[in-house]
Amino acid sequence: MADTIIVFDEADTKLGSFFQLCIDDLNVFFDSISIQPTYLNSAKLNDLSVQLVTEPLNTFVFGAYSHGGKNCLVKSNASYISTTVNNTSFQNSFFYTFSCSCGHELGSNLFDNGCLCFIGYNKIISIWSTYVQPFVVCANYGLKLFFNGVNTLQIETEMKEQYNTEIDAIYPADFIIASILRENRDALVRHGNDINITHL
Repeated sequence: MADTIIVFDEADTKLGSFFQLCIDDLNVFFDSISIQPTYLNSAKLNDLSVQLVTEPLNTFVFGAYSHGGKNCLVKSNASYISTTVNNTSFQNSFFYTFSCSCGHELGSNLFDNGCLCFIGYNKIISIWSTYVQPFVVCANYGLKLFFNGVNTLQIETEMKEQYNTEIDAIYPADFIIASILRENRDALVRHGNDINITHL
């Protein structure tokens, strides 16, 4: 099975607890399929550590749960991946992230620099802190599909379908939460090739 790196900013003051919930959910999934990822948490997350952990790998899966911008992923307002920092460190990888806006520029830039496929979001995305479960489900859904052998083109479609399922379920009770999920769904983008786990 492909080498897997998961980075997350659980110490972030706004979304750290949500990122941790996503990782807790992924841990259960990874245990069920006997995958042991390399984790970089807030204390270890910086541009050098990302470079060091990716450098020895020929192919790999990279998952990121942190804040982002149009051309970067950030921790404490410092870029740990950007179009000018580490953008060549993801050759022959599948890059998956739940982070704001990075699908706008960073995703295509990573693909231009050898990343096989990027799935993320090209606009600001949000969660609802008192009703987080649908957001955790949607945040992790595509990564789980990839490990289950689904092609990335189909992953994009199935992620949007999962968002629709969560939207339909919550809309009668709370249209505001449903509208946030809809905005997240509409920001979802894919850059790169149609690949699956067998390519890594």
